[in-house]
Amino acid sequence: MRSATLYFNFTLFRKNLSRFWPIWGLYGFLWLMLLPVNVLVNGEYMGRGQARMLPLEYCSGYLGAAVFFSLVFGILAAMAVFSYLYSSRSAGFLHTLPLRREGLFLTNYLSGLAFLIVPNLAVFLLSVAVEAAFGILVFSSLFTWLVVTCLLNLFFYSFAVFCAMFTGHILALPAFYGILNILAAGLCYLLQDMASRFLFGFTGAAWMEDVATWLTPILYLGQHTGIEYGEAGTNSAYFSGLGYVFLLALVGVAFAGLALVVYRRRQLESAGDVVSVGWVKPVFQYGVAFCCSITLGSLFDNIFSSLLPRSAWILLAWMLLWGAFGYFVAAMLLHKSFWVFRPCWKGCAVFLAVLTAAMCLMELDGFGFERRVPAAAQVERVYLSSVRSYPDDDLRWNTYTLEDPELIGQLVELHQRITQEKGWLEEAANHQGNSWSVDEADGLQVQTEDGVDLSLTYILTDGSIMERSYYLPVTTETLTDPDSPDAMLQALLNVPGLSEQSYFAGLSEDDRLVDAVLTAVYRDGVSRGLYFKEYLPAEALPELEAAVRADLAAGNLGRRYLLEDRERLENCCYCDLQLTYRLVETAQENQSVTVSGTAPAAAATQASTRTIAITLQRSATNTMAVLEKYGIDPDTMLPSHAEYQMMES
Repeated sequence: MRSATLYFNFTLFRKNLSRFWPIWGLYGFLWLMLLPVNVLVNGEYMGRGQARMLPLEYCSGYLGAAVFFSLVFGILAAMAVFSYLYSSRSAGFLHTLPLRREGLFLTNYLSGLAFLIVPNLAVFLLSVAVEAAFGILVFSSLFTWLVVTCLLNLFFYSFAVFCAMFTGHILALPAFYGILNILAAGLCYLLQDMASRFLFGFTGAAWMEDVATWLTPILYLGQHTGIEYGEAGTNSAYFSGLGYVFLLALVGVAFAGLALVVYRRRQLESAGDVVSVGWVKPVFQYGVAFCCSITLGSLFDNIFSSLLPRSAWILLAWMLLWGAFGYFVAAMLLHKSFWVFRPCWKGCAVFLAVLTAAMCLMELDGFGFERRVPAAAQVERVYLSSVRSYPDDDLRWNTYTLEDPELIGQLVELHQRITQEKGWLEEAANHQGNSWSVDEADGLQVQTEDGVDLSLTYILTDGSIMERSYYLPVTTETLTDPDSPDAMLQALLNVPGLSEQSYFAGLSEDDRLVDAVLTAVYRDGVSRGLYFKEYLPAEALPELEAAVRADLAAGNLGRRYLLEDRERLENCCYCDLQLTYRLVETAQENQSVTVSGTAPAAAATQASTRTIAITLQRSATNTMAVLEKYGIDPDTMLPSHAEYQMMES
């Protein structure tokens, strides 16, 4: 009599549950301790807000408990229920049962999924009972935990099963699973690091980071899930990102379907092979070679950076060495033999040749990336950032927004000059220095060498964005050359009106100056090194503001320096002028919380004010005249940095 062919076997299902009980037992125990036992122990002191938050906190974040447990126990469950595939004897025996391959796959797949889902249901019911007993039951929060956790279980477990279909070695499975979970993010980081070495000015690729996030579940969940709060705070908290979790679950279902397709065509003789699917073997071999080349190549280039020059060609040499290493190691794993050089050397040579060609194409700017500078007419605005300049006031680290066509044209000229000096600038970036010297004439210590980072973000008229980043060396000699990149940058920063625009960015015409403070006023007769704050009277504020703006517009105040040279030390005072503005949009009269100062209008709340710090400069004649009018002698009470250095020495 012909036996029936089944699509599901309850005996095998129960056998898996009883045989691998430590997996689902440990998983259930951990959740038992985190939820019902936690509430049981602390329920007397918990309110409904805490009861609402507890399950939600386990679901959110990059590595919340739900994500971490799903990640770990998903692979453990897959390794357990499909372990028979990694032994020829077990695979042959189970496939003699009166079960179609689809039935055998479905039985094992569902039994592994039950390792996770059934404990979730049990913990959920116990948690409901415990919270209800303490009168703090928040059913919606617990149900959200159940749904999110089960969906995450489905994704990570299905992905582990998918990985299990491509290997015949049980130790290779967790390795494949772990690597593939972070492969996209790792490659994104390494490729961008490598590109920054081969492409002059490369600062990153946002599209690559977005793709890597989508292909890295942990990052994806961390960025798209969390806890949102309503008007009632923790009592109205809810989980945000459920749609993204559902999307991952659908991807998990797709992985399960693909795993079944591969399983139906899997050769039982592949048990014991590192890679069990024929067409995947060359992908594995070249993939390992490529990953080794960029990972180990970058690692050893950094390790030996103090002994070898940091150049793209040295990095390429390391990449070729470790790329060949990875290629032959992968071949050994696939052939189960150490003697793989003769049959594999041609493939290795092709891989190394392609790698060399690709890297040379980048280094020699075959794509025109390094030479590309947009025409000024194509630029809507530019953000100039990462530049550290002196003095140490609000513009020390500032992002400048350039929208004026003349300023954009000046910046484009600077960018073109930078691309022309590629060789020198790359060499300088590998030997960054910072040096000082003492002037023998008066003993003043001045800076003679340093460097600045420069990041450019172009917003083009067609809506596209272009980003570049450079390191510019700065020396006293190059600053005297008007055509050097650092001198051109310093000249751009000191275009009259640019500092005024940057200091007062975000303020409206209706925002009112309510306080003015000098931070370090020197007075005769006090101990050396002691300076005092000086609050200016309210009647001085309108006149002072007008003088400051006039000096800024003329370029006599707010001058920026890339070196702490003699000019910077002699022109910049040791004292800052702090101007506090009351913002009209949020201003409130509050006599209990005031801004310290002498101005009557300083009764604005701290939340409704903004303070601007501007380093006083001797060249600001209008400002100095107003200060002198109100009793501040610039010559004796506002020493320059050079004078301060001499007094302190």
